[in-house]
Amino acid sequence: MAFGFTATKKWQLLKKTSNDKRLTFEIYFHTSRKNFSGHVSLCPYISVYSEQLKVWQKEKYNSDYGNGIIFSVRLERLTPIKQNDNWNIALSNQDNILPRVIDLIKVYALPVFEKFENIDQIITEISQNGLKLNEYFDTRYRNLPIDFLCFFGNQYIAQNAFDNYLKQQKLLANAKRVFEELKTNGHLSLYKHTTDRTMLEAYFNNLKING
Repeated sequence: MAFGFTATKKWQLLKKTSNDKRLTFEIYFHTSRKNFSGHVSLCPYISVYSEQLKVWQKEKYNSDYGNGIIFSVRLERLTPIKQNDNWNIALSNQDNILPRVIDLIKVYALPVFEKFENIDQIITEISQNGLKLNEYFDTRYRNLPIDFLCFFGNQYIAQNAFDNYLKQQKLLANAKRVFEELKTNGHLSLYKHTTDRTMLEAYFNNLKING
């Protein structure tokens, strides 16, 4: 397969292992069960995960909470295109759509995967700028991969990243709410915001709310 990826699940999933074998890069082509001859839905997802991180998470949380995923986003979120509808790859449309999707993967997804080949560098970037995958990726309402920063980095890096995250995303009040509930109950009864996951990981990694 081109660019070192191998295909599984009847070509719906392309996978590649990083050079140091610690991360896995995935391109998953999600489709709908409601397809018909005139419309075959396609939604590509770009993901990076770590089996080592997954094992660490399961031991740390003593549950099935951890999945080892560092990030997973729709391909379009990495591009200037912000369409909400899936790509229509019906037979009559394939010659037009498939080359566009392949080009988007080459231009926008592959460079993001390449950034994660240098774990130390990407950890530093996340610590300073958040999960800014490229110039088109909107970090608002996105979770910060705290467990990734702690496992592959250290407490200092994770704390710095968390401090910047709360300031940049204006989530100080939300963090305090989650920390208070976890301190009182030991768990979250309800995830009120997408970013509650970041707060949970920060709490259980003994990070502090500064500010």
